[in-house]
Amino acid sequence: MRLAVLSGKGGVGKTLLSINLSVILAQEGYKVLLVDANFSAPTVATYFKTVPNTHTLDEALAKGAANPSEMVWIHPSGVHFVTPSFNLIGLDDQTLQNIFTLLTPLFPSYDFVIFDGPAGVEKDVYYTVMNSDAAVIVTNPNYPALYNALKVNYFVQAMKKPVAGAVLNMVTGKDEVKRDEAQAIVEAPIIGEIPYDPEVKKAVNLGQPVVLYNPNAKASQAFYDVAEALLGKKLKGRKKRGGTGGSWLKKIIDWLLG
Repeated sequence: MRLAVLSGKGGVGKTLLSINLSVILAQEGYKVLLVDANFSAPTVATYFKTVPNTHTLDEALAKGAANPSEMVWIHPSGVHFVTPSFNLIGLDDQTLQNIFTLLTPLFPSYDFVIFDGPAGVEKDVYYTVMNSDAAVIVTNPNYPALYNALKVNYFVQAMKKPVAGAVLNMVTGKDEVKRDEAQAIVEAPIIGEIPYDPEVKKAVNLGQPVVLYNPNAKASQAFYDVAEALLGKKLKGRKKRGGTGGSWLKKIIDWLLG
């Protein structure tokens, strides 16, 4: 399963979801490859307290690497990840095609490939979606973010790809758009709500995913809820808080096969 994590605008928590979801899946025993597909502004490695200047996507492109596994980094959590350096520029169509040609041989080795996609609906998002099986859209509970998320939903649907749902991040419960209205605006089911949680900032500053830094934090529990909603099953040693409305993963697979 190849899942694109997208957003209509930057700064809404897309990378945060990509990283913590990847860690959770790896903890469950799945083989997970996290691809930083935000090629012009990569951040995945920095969340892992790494600033790579070698074994990067652009280095592999420049060398014409015959062995793409040379650019795979392994985080202690078990997550494998691929990242460009901060020097990758000139993202024309040929470069984007070359990037995914380089990446594609890696995919069969993994149960999940999570693309931390770029924000918006530019051509880099197009290539990310086209190389994915489905998408999850991350947004904040305010009107500008929600309507930008709707635009991404339309974009993905126009490419004939399913949207598994949307995730609301930085939820405070005060002076914001509520879940039902947010769902109506985005025109996709809300499969998770990540609360505002100071533990997230602490974890980020330490270069750790919050689900590892503090598994019992409110945000961590909400990330587990999203993973359960996608998998359609209870994760090891954790209680589900309410129903997930069925397995979105199963629905996506059925859609792909049907």
